[in-house]
Amino acid sequence: MDQGRSRLVGVAGGVVAFCLALAGSVRGQDSPTIRVEAPRELQSQAAAIAAMGRGEWNSILDLIGMGLTGAPIRIVLAPENSPLAKHVASWVSGYAVPALDTVVLFPGRVPSYPDRNMESLLRHEITHVLISRATHGNPVPRWFDEGTATVAAREWGIEDGARAALATIGPGPRSLREVDAAFSGEASRVSRAYAMSAALVRYLLHRHGDTAVARILAGVGKGAEFGEAFEAATGESSGDFARAYFRREALWTTWVPFLTSSTVLWMAITLLALFAIRRRRERDAALREAWAEEERRNAAVEAQAARDNDPRRWN
Repeated sequence: MDQGRSRLVGVAGGVVAFCLALAGSVRGQDSPTIRVEAPRELQSQAAAIAAMGRGEWNSILDLIGMGLTGAPIRIVLAPENSPLAKHVASWVSGYAVPALDTVVLFPGRVPSYPDRNMESLLRHEITHVLISRATHGNPVPRWFDEGTATVAAREWGIEDGARAALATIGPGPRSLREVDAAFSGEASRVSRAYAMSAALVRYLLHRHGDTAVARILAGVGKGAEFGEAFEAATGESSGDFARAYFRREALWTTWVPFLTSSTVLWMAITLLALFAIRRRRERDAALREAWAEEERRNAAVEAQAARDNDPRRWN
C-alpha cells in the first residue's frame, strides 16, 4: 500500500514537474525578443531598453489575444542628426515597421504625447508590431491601431482625459473617419487623435469586455474585413459604436471625469485666487488714486490760503 502510494506520488510529481517545465517554456516564448541597435552615443539608452524588453508583457499579449510572439523585433535607436530623424516630423518620437519586424525610436524626443517615457514608447511601438502579427498583416483602422497601442503602453491619466475632453468639446473629430484623418494633420491635431483613439478603445473594452480587442483582431487575422470582424466580435457595427460614443459616452467618459478631477478643482481654485488678487489690486489702485486726489485738493486749498494771506496781495 505504501509502495503504491509512493509510486502514485512519484508519478504525480513527475506530471506536475513536466507541466511546470512546459508552462515555463511557453511563458518564456510569450515575451517578445528584442535586439537593440544604437550608435555609440546612445549605448546607455540601448542598455536600458534591452532591460525593458525583459520586463512584463502579459498585459499587452492578453489585450491583443496573442500567445507566441514570433521572430525577434529589431529596435533601432536614432540620434537627432541621423537621416531617420530628418525624414519624419520633429514631434514623432518613434514608429514601427511591422513588415520588417522593426521599431525606430528617437530617445532625444521623449517624452512627447502620448508617450510619457521611453518604456511607454517602447511598449507602444512594439504593440503595433504585435497587432500586425495578430492580424497576419491584414489592415485595421488607424484609430483602432493607435488606440490599442496607447492603451497597451500605459495607464490612462489626467492628461489623457483632459485632451480627450478638449477634443470632444472643441474642433475635434466627430467620427471614426475624422479621427483617422486627424493623424495626418499638425502636431496638435495628432495629439487629439491619440487621446480620442485611446478613449474609444477604452470605451470598447468597457462596453464589450476585456477580450473585445482580441476578438476583433482574431477575426481580421482570419481574413475578415475590419467592419465585419468588429460586428462579429461585438454584435454592433463600428458606426453604431462610434455614434454611441460621440453622443452619450462623450459626456460621461470625458466631461464628468474631467470636471470632477483634482486638476480641474485646483484650476478653479487658482482662477478664483487670481480673480481675488486682481480685484484687490483694482481696489488698492482706486484707494491710492483717492488718496492722491485728496492730497491734490489739500495742496490746492493750502496754496489758495497762502495766496489769501500774502501781504503783497494788498500793495
